[in-house]
Amino acid sequence: MARLVSKIYGEALFDFAKEQGKCEKMYEQALDIIEVLNSSSDVKDFLINPKLNSDEKVKFIKDIFADKLWNGPASTSTKFFKISGTKGDDLKILDFISLVINKGRQNELAPILKYFTHQVLNDKNVGEAEVISASELNDEKKETLTKKLISSTNYDNIIVDYKVDKSLIAGLKIKIDDKVFDKTYKSKIFDIQKSLRGLKL
Repeated sequence: MARLVSKIYGEALFDFAKEQGKCEKMYEQALDIIEVLNSSSDVKDFLINPKLNSDEKVKFIKDIFADKLWNGPASTSTKFFKISGTKGDDLKILDFISLVINKGRQNELAPILKYFTHQVLNDKNVGEAEVISASELNDEKKETLTKKLISSTNYDNIIVDYKVDKSLIAGLKIKIDDKVFDKTYKSKIFDIQKSLRGLKL
């Protein structure tokens, strides 16, 4: 049910953004909102508080983003797309969030926005990948790996989320679309152990 809700609302936001020619700006705004929702338990607790009405929750969200985070200089450095002006000079995405809250779907807000950002990237033929390594990769290795990922897919560009997991020992685990490429020592050790369990001595 939750997945269906995120799809319905996410597609509605994408269709609106596309119609308005605001996909890039709303994409950048959506990333900020997702980041706050995922990193702040206080914000999430406020939004799901049954003692607060929708108007209070909407005002709270607008105060965070319109009055604080997006009240910046004339030109804004964004995470991926180049946008003109500031993130806060067009707040149609907050009108959409108001709708979501008024419909009582605030619990699904992050998944809805995540679905929307995925649709924007897909429309721009930009892929999303996650690379997990045992230690931090330097900028040169990241750039080389990103180029290899682009050349091995049909995407024009790829956004790569680099993470570190020391338990992998060495090697890389790469997730792209629905595929996982596990070339880590931890995975190889697991395969060896699995083979040994099948031996008859």
